[in-house]
Amino acid sequence: MGAFYCAICKQTDFSGKGHIYGKSHQSKLKVVLVKFLDKVKEARRTLKCPQVEKFDASQHETKFWCYCCEVEVQKHVTDGRVAVLYGGLLEHMSTQEHRKNTNAFWWKNKADHKHKEKFIITEQETDRFKEEVAKALEQYEEKEDTLIKQQAALIRSQEQHRLEVLQALIEVCVPGMKQHLIQNCSSLLNRSSRTSSRRPAWVQSRWEVFTVY
Repeated sequence: MGAFYCAICKQTDFSGKGHIYGKSHQSKLKVVLVKFLDKVKEARRTLKCPQVEKFDASQHETKFWCYCCEVEVQKHVTDGRVAVLYGGLLEHMSTQEHRKNTNAFWWKNKADHKHKEKFIITEQETDRFKEEVAKALEQYEEKEDTLIKQQAALIRSQEQHRLEVLQALIEVCVPGMKQHLIQNCSSLLNRSSRTSSRRPAWVQSRWEVFTVY
């Protein structure tokens, strides 16, 4: 028999395709499907109530591996500003390509058919999800607008408070400053007047000389 590579077991087997019926393969297949199904269940919870969040590259650019299609897919949907959680996963699982690959995966690995539909999103579910996403986006925008208005109002309130404090300081301090300036000016004027009334020594000596004659 020819060599057979098993993507589930990640090994090359020389027993042919009979490998997929073995206990080892079926055991690893169950582990893979359980992990995959956990992600699908998380995504399905958002079908009726989509979650929209502000975009965060560290959280919303993650990807997941689709075992049925053997391809890496974007987990969330984002436009760089907001993100629809699990939108990418749900969108991928609703495609005809994914359905086709899922059927092939189940047949190839002899998986339990009663679980297959859990890994496929129907057209009706997709349409309902899109409607709910539109509502969720609208609600998100309304909340953002409200938050922006609240922040603007807070900034205006803080600015008004600073102006009031500044005005109060001016009213208290400026009169005292004026009085202080007036006193200083008066003192300078008095000092200048006394200084200007005195004759210089050389003028006085000359005056005395003229007086003698």
